[in-house]
Amino acid sequence: MRRRLAFSCLLALVAAIFLLPQLWLLSLSLKTKAGVSEYPPRWLPDGASLANYAFTLTRTQVPWYLWNSAIVAVTAAAVTMAVAIPAAYVLSRERFAGRRTLLAALLAAQMVSPVILLVPIYGVIERLGLIDTRSGLMLVYAAMQVPFTVWVLKNFFDAVPPSLFEAARLDGASRARTLWTIVLPIVAPGLGAAAVFNLAAYWSEFCLALVLLDSQERFTMPLGLFSFQSAYDTDWQLLAAASFIALVPVIAAFVFLQRFFVAGLTAGAVKG
Repeated sequence: MRRRLAFSCLLALVAAIFLLPQLWLLSLSLKTKAGVSEYPPRWLPDGASLANYAFTLTRTQVPWYLWNSAIVAVTAAAVTMAVAIPAAYVLSRERFAGRRTLLAALLAAQMVSPVILLVPIYGVIERLGLIDTRSGLMLVYAAMQVPFTVWVLKNFFDAVPPSLFEAARLDGASRARTLWTIVLPIVAPGLGAAAVFNLAAYWSEFCLALVLLDSQERFTMPLGLFSFQSAYDTDWQLLAAASFIALVPVIAAFVFLQRFFVAGLTAGAVKG
């Protein structure tokens, strides 16, 4: 009982550490420009209002930044999953020459930071004529995230009982049908985890977007937030409101997909 209570307290402490910055951001977004510089600062400011959110959504380009980020993140995540799922499935279930080498190469590739590859990435995208396009950014995002996604999904495919594959083979199911109708429902927790991680990574990525995008109408949300800052004066309350707005889609995606994290990996498959 004591261990359980101590563990619960530890989890509450960790949750508080992660939540406090978000709550402070929310508090800052409800203040006026004069209230931002008040001392001592207060969590709940006098005259708190949603005026900063209204101004940000109607008088700035934040809605356009959100739209660009949504298109880039969702499309890049879909492309990543479309490439990673069959690759992880083959690497998990098949045995062929060079398999270990390929797995080692994928592991090495995911250890390389994209920042190190900014110059060659820019050169490749420029030759393709995709500089300052959302297509070029989505292509780079998907390419950089595929190795990690393959490794994550491969571990889930490895955990699927071999008896399911044998039963599907005896029933005459093809490999594609086995993957689509049997394996993917079982590894739904892995798909959800990989999808959420990729969406969050694409949504918050800054360096690649800064290098590959030039036009403000194509800026993603991180670049849009960066443009709020000025060399002489920054409206921190507006920046806080825009930052909190940027958090909402990621939180919503996690809430929508969180059930995949608690679902059993083979729940229902063995019973069936």
